[in-house]
Amino acid sequence: MGVRHAMKNIHVALTLDCERPNSETDPTASGPPSYAAGIDSTQGYVKIAEARGYPVTLFVHPEAATADPSVFKQFEADGHNLGLHLHPWRFADLKYAAELGALSDNDARAVISEATSMWQSALGYRPKIFRSGAASANDSTFRILSELGFEGGSSTIPGRVYPDIYAIWAGSDPDPHRANAVFRQLPGQLEFAEVPISVDSSRQVHKNGRSFHWELRPDWDVEYDEIAFNIVGQVIARAPDVPVINMVTHNDHNFADPDDPFTVSFSSIIDAIEAACERSHLTPIGSTVQDIVDLTLALPHKSVELNKASGKVIQEAGEFIELDMAGLK
Repeated sequence: MGVRHAMKNIHVALTLDCERPNSETDPTASGPPSYAAGIDSTQGYVKIAEARGYPVTLFVHPEAATADPSVFKQFEADGHNLGLHLHPWRFADLKYAAELGALSDNDARAVISEATSMWQSALGYRPKIFRSGAASANDSTFRILSELGFEGGSSTIPGRVYPDIYAIWAGSDPDPHRANAVFRQLPGQLEFAEVPISVDSSRQVHKNGRSFHWELRPDWDVEYDEIAFNIVGQVIARAPDVPVINMVTHNDHNFADPDDPFTVSFSSIIDAIEAACERSHLTPIGSTVQDIVDLTLALPHKSVELNKASGKVIQEAGEFIELDMAGLK
């Protein structure tokens, strides 16, 4: 049995990125083959979550919102949460040939504004939450999003180091927090709450010049029970003001087919989360990203204090730990 602790509940956010079909962008990109296939996938994902008592947060690319607005409006009417998803290079006429983190402030502001306008025209209101495609961001991203009126989002994947797509989150805050106006890895004072995707920080995986922590997404052949248990234990150890498990996947999997391997994995992930919570005496609370953003913004402002030891901070008390990365796959 798990050790008793002060934490009683943990928010569980099940999120899905609703992509533009890769038939319109690039065959190697994430995304369904057609809008119809994307909607089938999304409906299947939502159905599984609803059957387990969880709301879903759908981050919708503007073209997907425009193609099927009535479907997404119905999702929202049923209690689910909609936000803007954006890969700039996949947007509109593909004139922005980069992910978000690679863009200048002016280009980032322009493409997010254009995408917001298209999304709003389709769904009838401005999106309040945002997710960057590929978790790509730079140190201006959160400030620009806040200036454009977004309340929060979920673009951080702690430990992800994908330099070629401008997605570097080494050392980033793993729990919900107000974003920083000048440094994306730290909490700050913005009226914008970032809800990171949950990762198991106990292992750093290296492949093809990139590195990352395992997540609870159905795309991999991994031990979800172990990952979920580790994530829950790490959240308990950090004891954040708003404890969260936040998982992500895409609408290019056939979640409408109950026998599809990704569908089976998604159900297994929910099982693993619930088992890890039970083992640690936690009650999982189904929450949307907007719910978590609201809770985070209601908290007092926090900021990181200046450490006057500067580069000598590594010499402070504590044990040096060296990991043998050669054994990681």
